[in-house]
Amino acid sequence: MADELIQNERTALAQMVTRQPDGPGLRIGRKGEISGIGKLTPDGARTLRERLPQIQAEAGYWEKRVGTVHEFRVMLFDNDTRILFTIVFDGDFKPYIKDILSEAGPWLDRIFVGVWDDFKGSNDPQSVERLLGCAVQAELFFVANPNVTVRDVAKMQRLSSAVTEMLDAAS
Repeated sequence: MADELIQNERTALAQMVTRQPDGPGLRIGRKGEISGIGKLTPDGARTLRERLPQIQAEAGYWEKRVGTVHEFRVMLFDNDTRILFTIVFDGDFKPYIKDILSEAGPWLDRIFVGVWDDFKGSNDPQSVERLLGCAVQAELFFVANPNVTVRDVAKMQRLSSAVTEMLDAAS
């Protein structure tokens, strides 16, 4: 039996959580989430760890090309036999997947080819389908600013810098 929701001051700020309209994952405002769990190749953990310095160094470049990623994580677990990724992104699921494959395919390949069991690359439709087939929806999802996109954040940072520069010049 599920607990009934008790309305109080803590629930007054509750967010409207829905499912993605076009794929797996939850959605709050303009932000969606998705996670995936898969098996590693026998040498996958070692391969990923060797590649990590380059993958991490290039993350900002590739994610800026996509332009809708708030957070992206990759973790190994179960004694280096399985892999987990989690993503928080702007917009609907299918356009996000299209963007990530077209704009950051080489980076995804560096992360997952030879690491995620049976993933042959972002240009292989069967591999992409298998990867997406491992996608799972979160049980709990919260975002602090559900309607602020990655582009909004960048714009606000530029505006803040300009105002600070103007105020510094005036003082």
